Amino acid sequence: MKRLALLFVIFAAGWHGLACAQSPAWPQKPVRVLVGLAPGGNPDTLARMLSAKLSGALGQQFVVENRPGAGSTLAADLLAKSAPDGYTFLISDSSVVTMAPHLYKSLPYDPFRDLAPVTLAVVVPMWLVANPSVPANSIAELVALAKSQKQPMPYASSGNGSIHHITMERFKSETGADFTHVPYKGAGQSVPAMMAGDVLIGFVGYPAAAGAMKSGRLKVLAFSLSKRSALTPDIPTVSETVAPGFDMSAPLGVFVPARTPREIVAKLSIAVNDAVRAPEVVERMAAIGMEPVGNSSEQYEKILREEYERMGSLISRIGMRID
Repeated sequence: MKRLALLFVIFAAGWHGLACAQSPAWPQKPVRVLVGLAPGGNPDTLARMLSAKLSGALGQQFVVENRPGAGSTLAADLLAKSAPDGYTFLISDSSVVTMAPHLYKSLPYDPFRDLAPVTLAVVVPMWLVANPSVPANSIAELVALAKSQKQPMPYASSGNGSIHHITMERFKSETGADFTHVPYKGAGQSVPAMMAGDVLIGFVGYPAAAGAMKSGRLKVLAFSLSKRSALTPDIPTVSETVAPGFDMSAPLGVFVPARTPREIVAKLSIAVNDAVRAPEVVERMAAIGMEPVGNSSEQYEKILREEYERMGSLISRIGMRID
C-alpha cells in the first residue's frame, strides 16, 4: 500500500513537471490593452502608465487600443469575445461589471461569466467643474441656480452608463436639482466641450482637467469623496455641503476574457500590482489624484460582487436606465 502511494506521488510530481514544461511562457508577443474611452481620461492615463511599466518588466510591448462607446461596454464585449490567451486585456472602471447590468436592458456579454477580474489597480475620485460662464461660485449656488431655471443646464459625462454619468444622476437625485445629460466618448472629449461652453458642468477626473482647473478655464465647485483632497484642500466635498453621505469614485481595474489560464492571470496581477506600487508611479499617481490599490483576482471578484449589489440598489433608488 505504501509502495502504491509512493508511486502515485512520483507519478503526480512527474505529471506536474511535464505540465509546467509544456505551459508556454507568457508573454511571447505584443499584448493589446483595451480602453473603453477616448484618449485623455483616467482609464487611458492609467493604461499608458501601466503599459510602459509592463513592457519593461515582461519584455514585450503592451499596446493601448482605445475602443470608446456605450460606457465602455463595447470594449468589454470585445474583450469577452477575444481569445482567452493573455494577449488581450481591458483597463476600465468597474462599471462594466457592477453598473452596466443594472442600466441596460440587455448586454452582449455576461459580466461574471465572460470576464475575469485580474486586479483592482487604482481608485480615482472626481471633481465637479463648471464653465466660467455659469453664474455660480459654489456648489450650493449651483444647486439653487439649477432649481431656478426653466430649462435644465447640460452636463457632460464620459458616456452612457459611465461612473461620471451615474455620479451626476445621484447628485441630481440627492439635491433635487435637474440637469440634462450629454454623453461623450471620454474625458478627452467632455473636458474641451465644457471649456468651450457646449456643456456647462460635469464630474471629471484630475488628469484630464487639471490644466483647465489650475488656469481657471473651468471652475472647481466640489469634490466627490467624503473627505477633501490634498490636491484641492480648499474645495469642499459634495457631502459636507449639499448632499450628506455623498461619496463616489471610479475604481479602475484590469480584466481578461474568462477561461484565461490561471497562471497568466496570476502573473499579470503580480506585474500590475508591482507597477502601481513602483515609487515613481505612486508619485505620479499622487500628483493626478489616483490612489493605488493592487490585489488578487479573488479579492477583486469579491469587491465586484459586493459593488454589483450596492450599485444595483443605488440605480434602482434613483430610477436610472439607459434603455
